Amino acid sequence: MIQDKKDLKEYLAYERALYFGGENSSWLQAWLLRSKFYRIWQYLWTLRHAEYHKNRNTLWDKAAFVWYHRRKYVLGNRLGFEIPENCFEKGLLIYHIAPIVVNEDARIGENCHITGNFCVGNTGAGTKSPVLGKNVTAGWGCSVIGDIRIADGVTIGAGSVVTRSINQNGATVAGVPGRVLHLKE
Repeated sequence: MIQDKKDLKEYLAYERALYFGGENSSWLQAWLLRSKFYRIWQYLWTLRHAEYHKNRNTLWDKAAFVWYHRRKYVLGNRLGFEIPENCFEKGLLIYHIAPIVVNEDARIGENCHITGNFCVGNTGAGTKSPVLGKNVTAGWGCSVIGDIRIADGVTIGAGSVVTRSINQNGATVAGVPGRVLHLKE
């Protein structure tokens, strides 16, 4: 979670390197072409600034949070993203502009990679949301639903619906309902 300016800069530098390789020429080319990665990066930049201001308590930060939150909402409507503040740790990488819906109580670890059309949510009002570990990769069209935990390094296959906890690190999960197909050795 972003607590101070140092954390904000660290998150933004890390994620910018994921999208553009740390090279200014790649970022400039993406900006000129308004590529999908540039538009996704714009959303993430705004999300991270909204998180920074939400986690602080000055009057300026409250006003800035309202502005960044509103900007995130507008960009999210264009891209199909519904990602609340403080759900994702550092290293969120989204590959496609497609619907992404995340419950505000869900917690996702570092280096989560999402291909698109992804849902993380609870089973209804008053129930708990999923907790995903570090280095999770979510395939196209998958859903993670309910009060479950996903271990570190798990790959969730395209179209899977995961409704039970996956406790094995490095597992590959697929199917409806999702089940472990393979474990990394």
